[in-house]
Amino acid sequence: NVKMSEVAVLEEKLTELSLIRPVASPKELILYHEDMRQVISSSLREGVDYGTIPGTQTPTLKKPGAEKICIAFGSSPRYEMVSSEIDHDQEIKWQKRKKKWNNAYKGDKTFVWESEDGISYGIYRYLYRCKIIRSDGRILGEGQGVCSTLETKYVDRPRDCENNVCKMAQKRAFVAATLNAFGLSDCFTQDMEDGYHDHDTYDI
Repeated sequence: NVKMSEVAVLEEKLTELSLIRPVASPKELILYHEDMRQVISSSLREGVDYGTIPGTQTPTLKKPGAEKICIAFGSSPRYEMVSSEIDHDQEIKWQKRKKKWNNAYKGDKTFVWESEDGISYGIYRYLYRCKIIRSDGRILGEGQGVCSTLETKYVDRPRDCENNVCKMAQKRAFVAATLNAFGLSDCFTQDMEDGYHDHDTYDI
């Protein structure tokens, strides 16, 4: 006779070897993506809910667009701080470069770089996790977002931007979670417009 322990081991091995089956049929999957495209085309406005950054092809999803998508599917974000770095007195040496357009003639698109150096005090960095949760409590997906005052737009005035950095980390986590939860990678990329600056860079 086969012992019960041997049966349990055999069942466990069979479970490990079993194939993972899809939870939706191909027809249901197609209908889902059609419904999602309908939501995007009918409800989201270009320039407000999503936009295209110069030099890129895939539109970026913005926070208002992510909010509308979540509302459409009866879900909302939940935030959790993963880590933070706060030092009010740390000295940060920075350098920014800005384009100075020559404007030698109409339509002149040539430029030279101008540098600006400085020292600021304080560093603030936040990493957030966001979960998209449906009204029945089901977690649809999650994502993470990070922001710090070492980024170009904050580096020269970090002490004034602690709250901005905290909110931006949450926003990035929310957009990432929305993209993951609803499978939108073929429609949008991560929201980057607030971190995008064609006219300046910095070195630490």
